[in-house]
Amino acid sequence: MNCVDLNAASRDLLPPDCAVCTWWQPQTAGAAQAASRPVWEAQVEAEAGMFGRALLDGAAMVGWMQTAPAALARRDLPTGPPSADSYLLACAFFYDEQFLSGFQVLLQDVVAALKLRRVVALEAYALRDPSPDDRFTGYLRELNLFNAHVLEGWGFSRLRTAGHVGRYRLELKTLVAAPRRSRAAEKTKAEPATIPA
Repeated sequence: MNCVDLNAASRDLLPPDCAVCTWWQPQTAGAAQAASRPVWEAQVEAEAGMFGRALLDGAAMVGWMQTAPAALARRDLPTGPPSADSYLLACAFFYDEQFLSGFQVLLQDVVAALKLRRVVALEAYALRDPSPDDRFTGYLRELNLFNAHVLEGWGFSRLRTAGHVGRYRLELKTLVAAPRRSRAAEKTKAEPATIPA
């Protein structure tokens, strides 16, 4: 599996409904809302080079997450808008909603991509007490909310709550990048063995 940026070149990976969705933006009327999506994508891409990441298995799409700077993700939600210095983890979609390990791989990749771009923090809106049936689901699609237990397991902390919804934050500046290298792949420096005479 590998991850790719969601941008103008790869936006066709998104299904039609997701390609026009703007739920995290202030409400606008039908056609105006759909027309604002390409403008939003261009603004986010100009700032970050991407508006999310997609997880692929070969050529097949497994899922994706979309992100945006707080200034471009203003939505009237009960816990208030995302902090000005953060990016919002706006939404996620997986064809297999119970594929938690895929969700975790993609979340790790999104965090790494944003850290590389010197983003300070990542915030997300989550349901504080999801049902036991949703324990292996990272994103609750019907509610447009993340699973708070999954976010907390990744180091997100709750900033504010309103009813059953919480706003969660992960400080990216405190994360330390670790090289992805295996010692097993390192070449040995020892002399080749000799056959005794």
